[in-house]
Amino acid sequence: MRSLGGLEVCGYSEASREAESACGLQQSCGFHAQACICTELRSAFGAELPKGAHRFALDAGQEIEPVTLPNSPVIGVLTGSVGIVAHLSDGRRTITGLFFPGDYINLASLHRQLNGEIIALSPSAVQVMEQPVFDRLLRMSNITREHFLDQTNSFLFQLLDHSNDLAKKTPIERIAAFIFELKNRTLPRRSSQFNTVAIPFGRRDIADYLGLQPETVSRGFTTLTHEGVISLPEADLVTIEDVHRLRQIANGGRPRKRGV
Repeated sequence: MRSLGGLEVCGYSEASREAESACGLQQSCGFHAQACICTELRSAFGAELPKGAHRFALDAGQEIEPVTLPNSPVIGVLTGSVGIVAHLSDGRRTITGLFFPGDYINLASLHRQLNGEIIALSPSAVQVMEQPVFDRLLRMSNITREHFLDQTNSFLFQLLDHSNDLAKKTPIERIAAFIFELKNRTLPRRSSQFNTVAIPFGRRDIADYLGLQPETVSRGFTTLTHEGVISLPEADLVTIEDVHRLRQIANGGRPRKRGV
C-alpha cells in the first residue's frame, strides 16, 4: 500500500495531469449528473484550479493520509472507487465506507480522528479542496451546493441500509443487495433498463465491505449464476438476468434451510 504522504509529493506529477484530463471529460466524471465539479470551480474562482484545490490520480491501493491534508479538506471522487478502510488490532480489515464518482468524503466537519485510511480501491482520480475553498464554492455555486446536500443525505441512508445488511442478512442476501447498491450508485439514475454493472474492485474488497470471506463471495456469485439470477460476462462485470428474483433475495426473500 503506497501513501501520498502529503499533497506536495504528487501535486504536479504526470498522474495528476492525467487526472485533470479525465476530469475534463464529463462522461468520465461522477459529477456529470449535475455538472463537472472542476467546471464549477473554474466558474466560481475564475481560474482552472484555485489555490487550495488539487487534483490527483491514485493507483489501486494508494492511500491518502488525512492527517497530512491541510485545512480539513473535502475530497470529491471524480473517477474510480475509494474506500475508508479500518483495521482491528488483530489485523482484520473492514471497508466501512465506499465512495464512487460524484461522492464527497467530507473531512471538514470531523471533530475527531478518522477511524481508518482513505484508500483507492481501483485506479481513481480525486479533487481535494481545502475547507475555505469548498465553503466558498458552496456559497457561489447552487449546483455544487445541491449536489453536496443530495450526496450527504444519500450516504446517510446507504449507511443505514448497509448496517441492516450486515446485522440481519445471509451472505447470499448481502451479495444480492451489494449488486443493487453498485447499480444504484454507479449507473445514471434513469438507466433502469441497463442491468450490466461494473464491479470496480476485487472479491477481497467486496468481502471486507460485506463482512464475509472472499471464498464466500465467490461462491455466492457462482450460486446466483447457476440459478440464472445473474451472469458474469467478465470477471469485473455482472449482468442482472432476473431483476425481480434478485430483489427478492436482496430483501430477505430467499428460502432458508431448516435450522439456519
